[in-house]
Amino acid sequence: MVTHSNNTASSAPTVSVIVPCYNQGRYLADALSSVLTQTYRNWECIIVNDGSTDNTRQVALDFVSRDSRFRYLEQRNRGLAGARNRGLREMRGTRVQFLDSDDAIAPEKLQLQLEAAASVAGLCVVYCDHYYASPEDLTKAIKNPFPMPRFVLAKPLLDIAGRWETELSIPVHSFLFDARIFTDCGVCFDEGLLTHEDWDCWMQVFARPVTVIHVPATLAVYRVHAQSMCRDEHLMWKGYTAAIARQRQIWKADPEMSRLLSERMLRTDIQYGYSKNPLRNALLRLTRSARFKQHVPWPGQKLVYRMLGQR
Repeated sequence: MVTHSNNTASSAPTVSVIVPCYNQGRYLADALSSVLTQTYRNWECIIVNDGSTDNTRQVALDFVSRDSRFRYLEQRNRGLAGARNRGLREMRGTRVQFLDSDDAIAPEKLQLQLEAAASVAGLCVVYCDHYYASPEDLTKAIKNPFPMPRFVLAKPLLDIAGRWETELSIPVHSFLFDARIFTDCGVCFDEGLLTHEDWDCWMQVFARPVTVIHVPATLAVYRVHAQSMCRDEHLMWKGYTAAIARQRQIWKADPEMSRLLSERMLRTDIQYGYSKNPLRNALLRLTRSARFKQHVPWPGQKLVYRMLGQR
């Protein structure tokens, strides 16, 4: 385990920015530069090198040498959840900003979201809009497959449980969290999940009595590239269904949540086109084909979807 820091300031930072990195050294400088240019200055940035074999260490230590607010941690590879949890254990701020090493945030993000949260005494989560960018140029937006994120249901938890990835998608770095959610409430990322550890964590977050505030500004940039985990649909399906199964167990005594999570499992199978059942797999492949939508009359389509709904 390696730790580097030039931080000699006696006062604790307001915001802890947690940047996990695994073999994304070619993008890391963009992420850290977007932190360095924040108009709000009282932050620390914790870079967690999760066992990288590329130039991650060199890039990170260059920023550490340039600014005392950067801190560098190194550990054996434990995955994205493990790297984020390490940052949570090391943070000193009262607010938490997660930032993946291939993404970026706008210069005014921390300032605007802190201003929005200032009037809330209890637990608070602030989120903003985002855009998808090409791998070569973060200023070049590409088509967004989702509408801008909005919580619209009576409880934010219902939005996360019922609408995630089909009507609602919020990148991790769009949020600014009250640190007490993690330090006092014991919320953390499940290191046993293959993917969707963020969704599982948000289920924990929004199960608490949090005030949710939306800042109507585009302050987060999500870089899309060939190595993005979201490109592997089978892996994403396996991770998501495992996370849903975990949450179904947690909420099994709650009828409303049980129903929502059962529907979420079904919609996830349909969305990704996979199932553990061979018959369902065949039906899912059928529904994802253009010929099915173009040539099968609606009553026939409805029958197939009804069959898919019988788990």
